[in-house]
Amino acid sequence: MRNVFHIVPLLFVCCSTANAEAIVSPTSKALIERTRLGIARLNEGYWSPTLSIWLDRPGDDLRAFFDGRRNPPWWPSANAVEMLLDFMSATGSAEYEQAIETLYDLRKDHRGLAARVAAELKKRGQWSEADEAKFQHREQKATSRIAPDTGYYSDFQNEYLDDSGWWAVTWLKMYDRTHAAKYLTTARTIHAHMAKNWRPEKGGGIVWCEDEDKQRPNAITNTLFMILSARLYERTKEPAFLDWAGKTLAWFRETALYDGVAVVDAPGHTGDYWSYNQGAFIGGQTALFLATGREEYLEEAVKITKTVLHDSGLILPNGVIVEKLGTSGDACLFKGIFVRYLAQLRSVLQTRKSHLEIVAEIDRCIHSSAKAIIENGPGADGLYPAEWHQGAADTTTNFNTQVSALTALVAEADSTR
Repeated sequence: MRNVFHIVPLLFVCCSTANAEAIVSPTSKALIERTRLGIARLNEGYWSPTLSIWLDRPGDDLRAFFDGRRNPPWWPSANAVEMLLDFMSATGSAEYEQAIETLYDLRKDHRGLAARVAAELKKRGQWSEADEAKFQHREQKATSRIAPDTGYYSDFQNEYLDDSGWWAVTWLKMYDRTHAAKYLTTARTIHAHMAKNWRPEKGGGIVWCEDEDKQRPNAITNTLFMILSARLYERTKEPAFLDWAGKTLAWFRETALYDGVAVVDAPGHTGDYWSYNQGAFIGGQTALFLATGREEYLEEAVKITKTVLHDSGLILPNGVIVEKLGTSGDACLFKGIFVRYLAQLRSVLQTRKSHLEIVAEIDRCIHSSAKAIIENGPGADGLYPAEWHQGAADTTTNFNTQVSALTALVAEADSTR
């Protein structure tokens, strides 16, 4: 594997850690440094400076990218950016802000990306006449708009509506941090992209994908749309956004995606309780409360949290979160997302001094999971494994497992300030 260690610090430079040390307690400093090291390991292994985003396997293999054999892990990258934003908020630093802005500026419109890749491959001596012919053909297609060169379009939209939703939520968080209008504009654009895919003829809700054979609604796409709609209303006060959030919540209730125990993956399903569906739905209720101040949303978030923590089978007796349906592929990332949204609810309840028994339960769950992550990882490759609990069978490590664990550690660091 090509060593990218010397490249990463230039892109992910620490602008300021003094603020972080000023606001955190002594007990949390070690956790923050451990998390920072985990982020460095993620970037050392997967970050591509030319692409200004991570790749789905270790090593900055632009040759494989140009040939279509390697790509950015698209929606997990949105979660990685959100994790970095949350880390900076928890520590009071700005150490990843410039890299995130560069990622946004380069990936918002990918049309100039091919030329960057070609130039770098030429520098590396990995370019041939056949490559030049392929490159020129792609450029002509892009210029004439005969067909898109990839499945990814402008403003982080693509045919998978859940992918688009992850990016919209992330860029809205970047807008909150920087107040730069471009991030709000992208969040609005993605919202419109998702809204046009509300399909009454498919049973209502936002469909998972625009492809002909995948036009069906599911939980995660619609919870992301609910979160995005509520947060856009909170920031713009435009009634249409709140209408969309309410319409989505009504669809959830009509289709009984929350079955009294936890949120199922899609209408008509039973018992397929993926952790990220629980977290995102709780996050949607929390976002609606923050946008409107209506207690009913907060109470529903608390009710669902109780049943998920007690009855879903996602929490071990010692408080550690598990993904009981398996941790292969995308599922490696789900637990971290669950923790993120539990932490958001905890923060709201703590501020209000409300439902402190649930605050204590959430704290126990986050703390136990973070403790298990630290005690049972990282492995020899410096990455945290798919499962967090002691004696776990799945010791797989990859981009998703690292982002998931780091997301949980960030939530724990935030709670110990």
